[in-house]
Amino acid sequence: MVRHPKKKEDDKSNVDDTTDNPVGASPPSPPQTDESRVKGGLDKLFWLRVGLGVLAGALSALIGSSQSIESSRVALGFGIMIILFIVSYTIAKSMRIPIPAADKKKLITTGYGSYFLMFIFCWILVNTLIHPEVGIAAVR
Repeated sequence: MVRHPKKKEDDKSNVDDTTDNPVGASPPSPPQTDESRVKGGLDKLFWLRVGLGVLAGALSALIGSSQSIESSRVALGFGIMIILFIVSYTIAKSMRIPIPAADKKKLITTGYGSYFLMFIFCWILVNTLIHPEVGIAAVR
């Protein structure tokens, strides 16, 4: 079998790196780059928005169940959704994610689809759990 001339696996020294580290200790982690800090910050922002979407949906169903008029229930639900999204944006600004100036819209666009879908899902789920008799009466 012929080896590629650029590969020099035989020239590598077999130095044991475990002599400096005690048994069971993890090697030191490399320093974080700007790209990994941005990605980590945007991941935290995404999951924050998913959690706030769940919270907004549950609050909309719980607070809206006391409303008697259907249109005010919808307006209240979407109002809660918008307010909590603005709260998530202010939290994102305070996280100080090192985003370049050209990509500042990422603070708004990261996770907004998941936020909205979790809001709708939780709003419907909690509303169904609060008022189960409405669904059963329609089926019979």
